[in-house]
Amino acid sequence: MEKYPINISAPNLVNVCVDESLDGEIAGRLYHCYQKGPLTFSNLVQLLRTMEKFFDDIQFPQSSTRSRSFYASDTQNREKKQRVTDQNDIVSQRGKKGTFIITVKFRQNSTWQGELFWMERGEKQKFSSTLDLIKIIDGDLTLTEIETSTMDDYVVGK
Repeated sequence: MEKYPINISAPNLVNVCVDESLDGEIAGRLYHCYQKGPLTFSNLVQLLRTMEKFFDDIQFPQSSTRSRSFYASDTQNREKKQRVTDQNDIVSQRGKKGTFIITVKFRQNSTWQGELFWMERGEKQKFSSTLDLIKIIDGDLTLTEIETSTMDDYVVGK
């Protein structure tokens, strides 16, 4: 069993596997323990909506504000979801471009606060807003692209 510098037993842990990254837009798969198989996303907004719906569905972390909508939603009377996938299986999934284990600890002031673990680098970072989370992921993926293109341009023996 591999050790991680984050709590992989957290009920709201998600594994974001980025398979495509182009001009700041990402696509890939999202895994969590309450569903067998991945949820796919084709852009950043879709990823954020999927994560927000997931947190609402498991009612954790509780949101400090209620989302406004023209449609009524009954989030209070949802039954508690049961885990169907082992957390070790969740964190073992990898993206082609990058893998980020994310735990949102708080949903306050209409944004998220939590921790992100970049699997490929073994680096843990805290974020204090959803924008902060986006910037961290984008920066990490950009760094990977730069390093990959630099290595592709490097020719041994010259």
